[in-house]
Amino acid sequence: MAVLLALYFYKEYNRKPADISDVQPVTKVKATIIINQYENDEISANHIYLGKTIQVKGTITEIINQHDTLTNVLIGDTGSMHKVSCLLDRRHTGLINQYKAGQQIIIKGICTGFLLDVELDRCVVVENK
Repeated sequence: MAVLLALYFYKEYNRKPADISDVQPVTKVKATIIINQYENDEISANHIYLGKTIQVKGTITEIINQHDTLTNVLIGDTGSMHKVSCLLDRRHTGLINQYKAGQQIIIKGICTGFLLDVELDRCVVVENK
């Protein structure tokens, strides 16, 4: 019994977050629109987006690779102070290699709120089919 309990705790401790690539987004929105919503009324925007899977379309302003472990894609208007910051799920970072700044992209992720940017976590690139 103790061995089973130890195996259960080991498995739970090492469990990875669920992959959201097959999850349908609650809404689809352009990066500039969601940024404006958060800039104008963060509380209202949180009611719409916070904790939900959303799909965002926009122009890549920067792709940041942090020591080959984390990949963050910033999308939005290059002239805007705020962007949509998309932290890619490690299982899906390979797809971003075909993109560069200035290109259009569609990314799906879970909205975690607004700091300096609109934050999306566990993101995946949505391929145009």
